[in-house]
Amino acid sequence: MYVHLHWHSTFSFLEAIGKPPKIASRAKELGQSAIAITDYSGMFGTVKFLWAAKEEWIKAILGVELWFVLDVNSTVQVDQIWNIVILAQTDVWYQNMMELISFATTTWIKDKPKIDLPTLQKYAEGIIVFFGGVYSWIGKMILRDEKVEKIVEIISMIQNTVGKEHIYLEMTAQDHDLVSDIQTINNQILELSKQLDIQCIVDNDYHYIKAGDRVAWDVALDIKDGKKIYDADRRQIKWEFHIMSEDEIRNVCLKNWYSQDLVDTWIANTVAIADSIVTKVAMGQTLFPNYESPDDIQQLYESNKDSLVVNV
Repeated sequence: MYVHLHWHSTFSFLEAIGKPPKIASRAKELGQSAIAITDYSGMFGTVKFLWAAKEEWIKAILGVELWFVLDVNSTVQVDQIWNIVILAQTDVWYQNMMELISFATTTWIKDKPKIDLPTLQKYAEGIIVFFGGVYSWIGKMILRDEKVEKIVEIISMIQNTVGKEHIYLEMTAQDHDLVSDIQTINNQILELSKQLDIQCIVDNDYHYIKAGDRVAWDVALDIKDGKKIYDADRRQIKWEFHIMSEDEIRNVCLKNWYSQDLVDTWIANTVAIADSIVTKVAMGQTLFPNYESPDDIQQLYESNKDSLVVNV
């Protein structure tokens, strides 16, 4: 049964709506054995999501969608900072993912927290990375009509950083007749997949739970952007961003004229990733980092500890 690996909850703060318990419940209702959390730039909903998935007896897959550049020390234009999605495959990676998020949120360009290749390499153990869609760095390069050679070079850099076996390309299950940019990106990604022998997964990158939640999501976007629902320049996104069933994912891809064999392969790859996830997080305890004080501070404490005692 199909599993979503790319989604956003209310913890993506007005970019998406849907609380973790209701998301886990909907996945169970659709017969899906697991579902991932990949909120923008943070893991604020992780604990709620873990408890909710446990109550529904489905696997919680932890992830994050982060802004990405090649080198944080280089001069980067704001339109060159776009996203990659990262999943935790092992317990070690859960810890590394928190390190990456901490780095991203303390390293900004144009109000965007981001990571780069050296940082990704430092915390690469147990990682799965994928990219595709209009909000990804690869999608933006394709839409800017960048040379294929340049795109291939960057993909090779990421492969060398985290390992080829941990890299996937993402096909976006959205109607090409409604979103022409997606057609351009999907077709180029498919060609890159063949050229570089990289497996594809498929997702619709959901931002709300059911199709009927679309209006509420539109209002959330307006609130974030400071717009009114009748403003002509408000964001008007034509995508279907609800949690799709496997049949819906298949039907969209087939409508886009992709073959049944291709769609079967993408879904099988997506499920295989979900099956490979073994992340477990110890719950019900408070975890603090082990901070070692500098030697001079330790010496200062030892020499003055008697004077620090207060008699009550």
